[in-house]
Amino acid sequence: MKTGCIVQARMTSSRLPGKVLRTLDYSNGMTVLGSVVERLRAVKNLDHFVIACTINADDDPLAEYAAREGIAYYRGSENDVLDRFYNAATEFGYDNVVRITSDCPFLDPSVIEELIDLFIKGDYQYASNCIRRTYPHGLDCEILTYDVLKWMHENTTEQFYREHVTSYVTHHQDEFRIGSLALPDEDYSKVRITVDTINDYTLACVVTDFIRGKENRLSFRTVLDCFKEHPYISNINGDIMQKQKYDTVEAELEAAVKLLKLQEMNRAAALLEGK
Repeated sequence: MKTGCIVQARMTSSRLPGKVLRTLDYSNGMTVLGSVVERLRAVKNLDHFVIACTINADDDPLAEYAAREGIAYYRGSENDVLDRFYNAATEFGYDNVVRITSDCPFLDPSVIEELIDLFIKGDYQYASNCIRRTYPHGLDCEILTYDVLKWMHENTTEQFYREHVTSYVTHHQDEFRIGSLALPDEDYSKVRITVDTINDYTLACVVTDFIRGKENRLSFRTVLDCFKEHPYISNINGDIMQKQKYDTVEAELEAAVKLLKLQEMNRAAALLEGK
């Protein structure tokens, strides 16, 4: 059984274009994506990984980076991400498919290893550490069988499910054997160490400086130590709402009201609440 990881990547982020190739560690030039790659290479029970970007010219730098670093890559549809994943997994012969995104430079190899072990030993069709979120935002990882990926590719037509690769499974959990990885007695779901905005990027650079040279630098707990020792760090991106996809207009409106209130745009928020 071949367990491979597909790294979802693109350069055209709406909030922070080109973020994945921004320099993260100015002492050695490591980028956000470079940090992801370093951590994936440390995952002991992962057989292979591939960067899955789009065929758009904007993503040429990603393909060039992968080729230069000797990393496998696949280029596919920008909007039909499910198709991109299915074809990448097929091309490289994956039996089990780990999915991560390229804007998570503090992924913990041991967490990914634990998720893969849970998935295989439990004979699950899908498993994730986000079903009951206890890990920080930025440690997100999920795994599913190739057969489930193939079934979704052949049977789902809604744009939402095509754009958000595993959303059909997470919205129909009663149809699949689902495994959940969570910390038993801890909750760090309020900690945000993903890179989606300029403030996130600033925080990531600060954290990188703090953990450089630490013995357990790749552990998310080393990152948490930085927050404990320097509480001001969380203020850098503390007012950012986690980017999400919503199933209904009502849910989008509720989130929009919260965002408007964060920006003290109270009259607009009141107008939406009135509607």
